[in-house]
Amino acid sequence: MRNIKRILIEAKTGKKYFVKDINDDFHTSSGVVKAKDLKSKKEVIESSQGKKFLLLEPSFADLWDNLKRGPQLMIAKDVGLILAKTGVNKDSKVVDAGGGSGSLCLSLANVCKEVTVYEINPEHYDLAQKNIKMFGMTNITVKQNNIYQGIKEKKLDLITLDLPEPWQVLEEAGKALNFGGSLVVYLPNLTQVKMFVDSARRSKIKVLETIELIERKWKIEDKIMRPEFQMLGHTGFLIFCRKL
Repeated sequence: MRNIKRILIEAKTGKKYFVKDINDDFHTSSGVVKAKDLKSKKEVIESSQGKKFLLLEPSFADLWDNLKRGPQLMIAKDVGLILAKTGVNKDSKVVDAGGGSGSLCLSLANVCKEVTVYEINPEHYDLAQKNIKMFGMTNITVKQNNIYQGIKEKKLDLITLDLPEPWQVLEEAGKALNFGGSLVVYLPNLTQVKMFVDSARRSKIKVLETIELIERKWKIEDKIMRPEFQMLGHTGFLIFCRKL
């Protein structure tokens, strides 16, 4: 896909701008950047005020930071653990249910061969489609289907569930996954976690571990070396399972 987006970083302040369309002049607090400069292959360009900007092609991470928000999206710390723990790769086939804004399915599609998304909510379905279009992803299929009613895809390497009642998918997941394939469930509270774990004992799906990630940034500046005062605490519980 022809990329018509750019990232501008003001050289002096480090302020970053996401340019959605390089066919128009882009206005910043430090002047206007001309469309002809946005289309150039230069690494450094200037605004109408003579301010210098670094011009970059957006990476996947840049695009991810500019997702259109709707429902609460799965954030990077949780997405990263799913990718690391399941070991999905360029040959993997995945089903993601409860697509929401698309933060997880897009991250999966960035490394996997094929991703199918089940999203029953019409607003979330439309939002996911818009974000997928912005990324230019061609290996994602979005279905406005209820996964509780069945999974048509077979021989899957991974199924991810961000749903209120994931235990309803256990039987179908057991049929759809390859032997040794992974199931990852994302839930906000422990009551749901206990319900899922108890239900999994009667299925082909074996629960391996339940994890909650806490993220804490640090301030390193001159003689200051301390944790930031605000910490990103509970976002959700991740239950990692396999078909065994």
